[in-house]
Amino acid sequence: MDVVAGTPYFMAPEVIDGNYQEKCDIWSLGVVLYMLVSGQLPFPGTSKPEVFGKIKKGVYNEPMNCTENCRDLIRKMLTVNPSKRLSAA
Repeated sequence: MDVVAGTPYFMAPEVIDGNYQEKCDIWSLGVVLYMLVSGQLPFPGTSKPEVFGKIKKGVYNEPMNCTENCRDLIRKMLTVNPSKRLSAA
């Protein structure tokens, strides 16, 4: 796990920095869940630097067309600090 590869919109902040572990997959799944419930990307942009900047800040508009439990799960999955992010366990 030392190659930066993938679609920029789904990359975890630590992948952008090139130092990551398996929790980067939880982030990517959080992006997928966000898209499934909202029909939009949580960190949209027209260039890699713009998208990466938004991802590193971790600021997004919470989807309103889902339950509070779903929003809470997304929050826990899209936590910038991987040590505070949910794990698969």
